[in-house]
Amino acid sequence: MLIPAFVFLVGICVGSFLNVVAFRTHEKRSFVSGRSACRACGTAIAPYDLIPVISYVMLGGRCRACTATISPQYPLVEFATGALFAAFYVHDGLTAMLARDLTFVAFLVVLFVYDARYMQILDRFTVPAALIALAANVALGMGVGNALLGALVCGGFFAAQYAVSRGRWVGGGDIRLGAVMGLMLGWPLSLVALIVAYLVGALYAFCLLAAGKAKMQTQIPFGTFLSFATVVTMLFGTQIVAWYLGRM
Repeated sequence: MLIPAFVFLVGICVGSFLNVVAFRTHEKRSFVSGRSACRACGTAIAPYDLIPVISYVMLGGRCRACTATISPQYPLVEFATGALFAAFYVHDGLTAMLARDLTFVAFLVVLFVYDARYMQILDRFTVPAALIALAANVALGMGVGNALLGALVCGGFFAAQYAVSRGRWVGGGDIRLGAVMGLMLGWPLSLVALIVAYLVGALYAFCLLAAGKAKMQTQIPFGTFLSFATVVTMLFGTQIVAWYLGRM
């Protein structure tokens, strides 16, 4: 149990950094230099108030200096990243596959958070993710053709929607994120991820409509569902395919 706990702690620290990446990217600031500061009053945050998850709880979710509310995004992303890191350790063991999957998770968490908060899927995240995914998968034995087929199916699926709707249904970021999904998962798992994303996205949209919080024309950050579905498929995709084939 010690190793999963250690991996979880590493994960929450990585999650803290990913929060910085998301916020500072939007603010067009460097995320590798400069002290963390309260987003409301600008006061520099002391190191003892930067402990992932714990500091948020100890501060009651408020800035020590000005008592402004701290976004719950901070502890949620930190905890979720830690949980995912631990889950992939259990899934992969201490292997090269684990290093690959944790790298993928870091990119997917940033993509999830950024699209959920700002409704954007940035090339500065998807392009390096695509290159790393292709290189890592080929190094670990996935055929180049398999990875490219996954990218073609997922990216092509969104490209077709973009062409038909003239950009009203999906954006260019969805196309590139689709390609990233395909490169990370290969074929046929990339198809599983697409199905999962649409099922979860449809359920989310239905809940919003039923609660009166959205209309049919309301845009939803679909990149969040694509990122979520990719993680789910990384963990359970093989079992989903086996279950489906067993029912045929």
